This record gives sequence, C-alpha cells and structure tokens, in this order.
Amino acid sequence: MSTRQKRYCIILNVIFIIIIMMITPLVAQNREGLSLKQTFNLYVKYVQESDLKNLFTTVTDNESLLFLTSKGELINTRKGYYRFHEDWFKEKGWEMPVELLQIHEGKEFGYTTAIFHYKSDLNDGTTYVLDSYFTLIFHKENNMWKVVADICTPISRYIVEKDSKIKYDSDQIYLFNIIKNRRTVRKFKSTPVPKEHILKIIDAARMAPTAGNQQPWKFLVIRDRKKLNKLEKQALVWYIESYSKKRNVEEEELKSLKSSLRSILNNVLSAPVYIAVLVDTKSKYPDYIDCDGTLAAGYLMIAARSLGYGTGFFTTFFPEDKMKEFFNIPDRYKLICFTPVGIPDQWPKTPDKKSVDDVVVFESFK
Repeated sequence: MSTRQKRYCIILNVIFIIIIMMITPLVAQNREGLSLKQTFNLYVKYVQESDLKNLFTTVTDNESLLFLTSKGELINTRKGYYRFHEDWFKEKGWEMPVELLQIHEGKEFGYTTAIFHYKSDLNDGTTYVLDSYFTLIFHKENNMWKVVADICTPISRYIVEKDSKIKYDSDQIYLFNIIKNRRTVRKFKSTPVPKEHILKIIDAARMAPTAGNQQPWKFLVIRDRKKLNKLEKQALVWYIESYSKKRNVEEEELKSLKSSLRSILNNVLSAPVYIAVLVDTKSKYPDYIDCDGTLAAGYLMIAARSLGYGTGFFTTFFPEDKMKEFFNIPDRYKLICFTPVGIPDQWPKTPDKKSVDDVVVFESFK
C-alpha cells in the first residue's frame, strides 16, 4: 500500500469515528422521531444500567401510569413507578438480559412483549432467577414514544446453587423461607384468629408422621379470654410454688420474681388463641408418643407461620398436672406443649444460629 493510500485510509477512519461519536449521543437518549423499537431498546438499556434519569425520558410525563409488578402489586402513578425503580437500582449484583418477542407500532399507541431474565446474587452464594413476560404499552407524547403501562407476568422463579445446575422453584423457596422465618413469639396483638385458620393449622399438624400411623394426638383449643385471664393468675401461683419448693426464697426476692413473672405471663398469654398439643398414652405405640406429639407441634407452628401467626413451644409455666386439672383434661392424655397462635406485637429478630457446617457430619464421626 502506497503512502497516499495509507493517508487516505487514516482520513476515512477518522471521519468514521467522528460520525460514530456524533450519532452515538442521539441513539443513546430518547428523542423525537425514534421508532418504537428504538425507544424500547433505550428503555432496556437504561434499566440494565440502572440509569434512572434517562429511563424516565422513556416514561410518560403524565402522573397516571399503570404498573403491575412481578409480586402482583399495583402501582398506578408515575411517582410510584419512579420510587420502585429508585429502590431497585440501589441493589447490586443483578443483571437482566431481555428477549424481545413481539412489537406493534400504531399511530398513537404501541406495545412490546418481551421476556426479562432477571438474575440476582444472594448473600449465601446462590442466585435468584425470575423469568417474566413484560408487556410495555407506549403512547406518543410530543412525537416521542413513552411508557404508559408496564405489566409483568411471572413465568418462573427459582434459586440456583452456586456453581451447580441444582435449582429450587418458587414453592420450595416459599417453604424454606417459612421455616427460616418461624419465631417464638412472647407478646401478641388482640387481633382475632378466624376459626377457619385454626382448623387449617390443626389440619396441617395432623399430617405429621407418627409411629405406625397411630396419630395419638388431640388438640385442645382455648379462645375464652376470661379463662385465659384466670390461667394467667394460676400460672403465676404454680410457678412460685414450684420455685419456692426448690430453694429458700427471701421475701424481697419473691416480690421481685412475682413482678417479673406477671409481666412475662401477661405477654405470653396475650394471644387470642391457644392450643394444647396432647397425646394419648393408651396409643398402640406409647413409647413414641412424645416424638409424635413434638412433630405435630412443629407442623402446627410452620403452618401458623405461613398464615402470618406467631407461636411458641411453651411448657415452663404450664405444668402438666396443673393444666390437666384446670382444663379437665382426661388422665390418658399427656401434654406436649401449650402454644399461642396470634399476630405478633412485633416479630422477634432471628437469633444466632449455628452454621450448617457446624451441625453436619457425613458418614461417621472421626
């Protein structure tokens, strides 16, 4: 190649770069005259870059806007749409490839349908994946296409293990989260618990595994507030009697203990519903009834949590012999626990838990 030809190529390259630099700003921002597809591509680009300012150049200037989120929440204002994306764009470690399926451009209105493949890294090393159909409806405003409706229809949600093809669907994730979020609650609101919920919770509890399918349980449900108030006074007496028998108690210590217990029992017995989990000592396999009853109580607590209720596996303040007498429970039944069911005054924080590595041993102990 001659020197002249080389110079000519260099000049062409420079011109080409200048043209690209001039065009890029025009393509990289929404403006009059862009096609619906170009505007859609800009919308996606701004979302993927968490560019809130430019994203809203593709959104209607009117306050009225329809947005149906992947969780089924309805947002019907531009301001709400802005806040949603503002909160979302603060998050880190996510990506969202987009697959455009269909586009229709009319004179005043148009729409696009696409699959958004949202992926987000979680703190435990797994990845949350949400695949959704997104239908964006556009309207022309000042010769610019603007989003006036955003409808998300989830296809699938799942979590993928780190460096693995193993994944968990939304039902499995929901179950794991319910178990993780179960809490022992010691103070409740007075909000009533519908009878239908009580029966639903017990229906789940009776599905627990038992020795030989003996199903030895009975569930005593107490909703009478007068009876529960009386139980509160009796439980205080029972505990003080038991405590005093085990040690010499000074008058001042006893007074302080009573004051503390009154506050504790007032909170513990503040729920609108209580269930005594009982097992039949005359069952076919009586040696296993404690295990059977405890499993049922566990199922009960998980089912209650799925409906938004707090519970607790309480025995300390409710000695079996006293409870039998108080509630006229037949001698053949053994008390496993006495659990409240109600809306927590506030959900307790998750206490520290041992890691999986701390509690798992494979094959045998060394």
